[in-house]
Amino acid sequence: MHKFDEFIHQELAPHLSAGEGIDLTGFLYTKSLRSVVLSGGLSLVGDGYYFAALTRRRMFIIATEMGVASLKMENKGLSDILYADIKSIKPSGFLNQKMIAIELKDGKTLVFRLNTLATHYASGQKQFIETLIELVGAGSPRPI
Repeated sequence: MHKFDEFIHQELAPHLSAGEGIDLTGFLYTKSLRSVVLSGGLSLVGDGYYFAALTRRRMFIIATEMGVASLKMENKGLSDILYADIKSIKPSGFLNQKMIAIELKDGKTLVFRLNTLATHYASGQKQFIETLIELVGAGSPRPI
């Protein structure tokens, strides 16, 4: 298990329901490749980065930030999304640069990006989008 996976497990342990476990971890961000290129990489520092975890019934998101040298293991805010609250998931992207638009039943849309090669940040990075789609599509609510 990666050090970032351990951090995710540690942060979420108090928030998991009885019998609920973390199935997969991921690393998401909201920064666009265009803004990174236009800023000469300076926009990489700061917020807009998230550790994510999938359980059988919900997706957890832990806001964090990128320091000058590396990603911080810091919880700047925790939220969760029940799969029952998700209306649709629209994946897109090319090669290793992927994007997911999560449309919620309340009308909000959350857009996250992920790099499938960033497996040093989360062990489930390559399977994250497909697993999320499967879990949401399996029907909710589901038993833990």
